[in-house]
Amino acid sequence: MAAERLYYTSAVLDFDTTIADIRLTKTDELGQLWQVALAETAFYPTGGGQPSDRGMLIAYAPSGASLEVPIEAVEEDEDGEVWHYVRKPLIEGTEVQGRVLASRRMDHEQQHSGQHLLSAVFLRELTLTTVSFHLGAESSTIDLDTKERPTEEQLHQVEEAANRVVAESRPIWSRFVEREYAEDMLRRGDLRKLPEREGPMRVVQIQGIEFNACGGTHVENTGAIGAISIRRLEKVKQGWRVEFCCGQRVVRAARKDYIALDAVARTLSVGAADVQARVEALLEEKKAQAKELKKLKALLPPSA
Repeated sequence: MAAERLYYTSAVLDFDTTIADIRLTKTDELGQLWQVALAETAFYPTGGGQPSDRGMLIAYAPSGASLEVPIEAVEEDEDGEVWHYVRKPLIEGTEVQGRVLASRRMDHEQQHSGQHLLSAVFLRELTLTTVSFHLGAESSTIDLDTKERPTEEQLHQVEEAANRVVAESRPIWSRFVEREYAEDMLRRGDLRKLPEREGPMRVVQIQGIEFNACGGTHVENTGAIGAISIRRLEKVKQGWRVEFCCGQRVVRAARKDYIALDAVARTLSVGAADVQARVEALLEEKKAQAKELKKLKALLPPSA
């Protein structure tokens, strides 16, 4: 049987379990790589635009000695089994402790919950539908189904509306429902789409905002998202791609932006608030100098 997924119903990051299966998958320059299945797991596998958790498995000997085995990746196979990739073989039936890397899990929860909220606000404010989501290492993206470029004013409108919901700390719940019930939700307009798979499915709800069929990890309320910052817009084949970040990533991005801006300001010997005006003045000077140079070249005699 496939492992029980603890993250569906619990925020637990440390858990006790048993090695249910292990198999050698490949040998590379780093050595052998093994796939380990657990009786239950709190490790989220890659899927739905969200990367997998990291962490370790810890096995204890009767003597009290411990063996720590880092987890390099977590993936789900076509049968729904969750496989944990490790570099050390473990014996089937061994009792182990699993420890999910808390900082990575929290970061992914903030980005994923922030994406749900941002997509819902784009739909509510501008009637723009999200067609895909990707959670990257530094920032994340959603692709909007629109040929027309959203204006800067519209992006600010969405960003401010989303952050108002963040400040309200609205609860975020998840529950499993039968497919028939989910189809009724779809017909009522509570859900925008359903996954193709059969059987019960998990629905994530942001109070008063949306319902969404989703198997990912999320924070418990919108306040835990921290903040949402829209970074830039890019034209892609299916519409317009919005790059954004949430939580601590907003803080890191703001710090990085300020360091870069401060360096430019010091180079130009102006305050940070005056950088744009100074750069525009320099560009105008460059244009004027280019025109003057063109006039002087016209006064030169033809070359022999």
